[in-house]
Amino acid sequence: MTSLDVPHASARPTARRIPGGPLVVTLALALGAAITARHALDVWRTGVFLDTDDAMRMTQVRDWLAGQAYFDMVAHRMDPPDGVLMHWSRIVDLPLAALLKLFGLFLPAADAEAATRIAFPLLMLGALYGAVAAAARAVGERATPFFAVALAFLGAPYLVQFKAGRIDHHAPQIVLLTLATAATMAAFEPARARLAALAGALAALSLSISLENAPFLALLAAAPAAAWIVEGARQRAALVAYALGLVGGLIAFFGVTVPPARYFETACDAYSFAHVAAGLAGGAGLLALAALTTRLPTMPARALAAALLGLAPLVALNVVAPACMGDPFVGLDPLVRALWLDKVAEVRSLKQLFADAPDSAVMQAAPTVLAAFAAFVLAFLSHGAKRGRLLLLAALIATGFVMTFWGVRVFSSVAPLVAVAGAAASAAALARLSVRGPARIALATLTLTPFAPLAWAVLWPPGADAKPVDAGSSACLRPETMRSLDRAPAGLVLAPVTAGAHLLAFTHHATIAAPYHRNNRGDRLSLDAFRAEPAAAQAIVRASGARYVLACPNFSEMRMNAQQRPQSLAAALVGERAPDWLEKIDGVQGPNVLYRVRN
Repeated sequence: MTSLDVPHASARPTARRIPGGPLVVTLALALGAAITARHALDVWRTGVFLDTDDAMRMTQVRDWLAGQAYFDMVAHRMDPPDGVLMHWSRIVDLPLAALLKLFGLFLPAADAEAATRIAFPLLMLGALYGAVAAAARAVGERATPFFAVALAFLGAPYLVQFKAGRIDHHAPQIVLLTLATAATMAAFEPARARLAALAGALAALSLSISLENAPFLALLAAAPAAAWIVEGARQRAALVAYALGLVGGLIAFFGVTVPPARYFETACDAYSFAHVAAGLAGGAGLLALAALTTRLPTMPARALAAALLGLAPLVALNVVAPACMGDPFVGLDPLVRALWLDKVAEVRSLKQLFADAPDSAVMQAAPTVLAAFAAFVLAFLSHGAKRGRLLLLAALIATGFVMTFWGVRVFSSVAPLVAVAGAAASAAALARLSVRGPARIALATLTLTPFAPLAWAVLWPPGADAKPVDAGSSACLRPETMRSLDRAPAGLVLAPVTAGAHLLAFTHHATIAAPYHRNNRGDRLSLDAFRAEPAAAQAIVRASGARYVLACPNFSEMRMNAQQRPQSLAAALVGERAPDWLEKIDGVQGPNVLYRVRN
């Protein structure tokens, strides 16, 4: 890696301002809104939830606004009487509550909620396109931001996180990662070192929401240290700025998300003292490197010091919470993991996705691999700060690809960075070939196409043996059928795991099971009841205190249990052969069926 010298700002007229940049962001946002307008209308008219996490997030916000304490993150209607302490923070709840209050000034409550659920993902999408353009300015030619936003618009697999009604934490996390990447790359220029503080603070904010971006954030934290290894004193300011932004952010957001009574409790699946300790150790290590700059005049000496102090976060985490060095779901019941968690689409590995849907796997994996390769090649052909930025971009994309072998959800996080790398490659090709007119448009299209997931969807369409999308479970969760359950007096419902969040969002009932790994006891109880023979299931249900049993023959979960256990309660309910200890309640809209447990 060569020196990170960059030309003076006046010699780079396109690095900061790209004509048409705001226009293309606005156009992409408008097109995105138009494409999802049908779904937005469904949200507005019915209040449908795209995902169980969206239903749970809105339930959490409603409970808070209805009087639940800010730091009380217990879902009290999930597996009562104790409820379930959720692993989510209030960070995402804050903008949702603000939008609800704003729209509530002139709309009825239900309409204000629908407007919030439409506006929030649209605001996140606008922020994402802006972040993509900012990252593209750091690594490419004049056309790069334009191309990057266009590719981001075509990144269909991850845009589902920004559809109308999507209010969970994934969209904010994608935006934060892209913004942190842009700020880190910009800070390679010593004159803009202060942006490293922003990158550190964004990393802390991301961790306080969830830990899903932790591997990416570790790479971003290593970037100022790598630049310091190469250039020493010239990068000292960025190193200090990043450390201060990270440390300040970790402390501030810890205070915003964790109640004083739990300051010294550790959790491996949520932001806690363990992660603050590791982050503070990392920040202290960066500050120590900066302080040692004058005593480490050579690159090998700086590299050795960085390698040693870089172990500080791992050492701190191992001392404070050694269990967090492994699987965050280590305490999950094996049956719950096998029958629920392993069936969740977003936690499937790339290998599993390729086996189940090779077209979808190729559509997402191929642009990612090509983007990492393109960024590495461009880095080899570049010099100075641009080389460092491209190497960082390539490393982030490559890390994301490796992470998909644990869970394909990572494609959503890395897709905007793929767009940036693809745009940089296309813009570089145009600049080197210096073509004009229609040939330029043709070349741009040709070079951008391999980085567009939709292009691969055309090249590799679903085969005849492709597994169909399971629409049955969605029918069970539609607002009209879920709301019809409210006609029965409030009570505790034993339902399939998948139905739990929607039950809380649409009804006044409580639920035993819900699709969250911290609800270990309730989820296992639900699986045991539905998989047991009716006589044994009766004892389980009565012992649980459930007043109702909810069944929907369309639920994939119920069909799976019925197929695996033909003599089970699930099989009986799917076949409409309810045992005599269950009484069907009239007035519930199908395909759901609600039963009262007879006394």
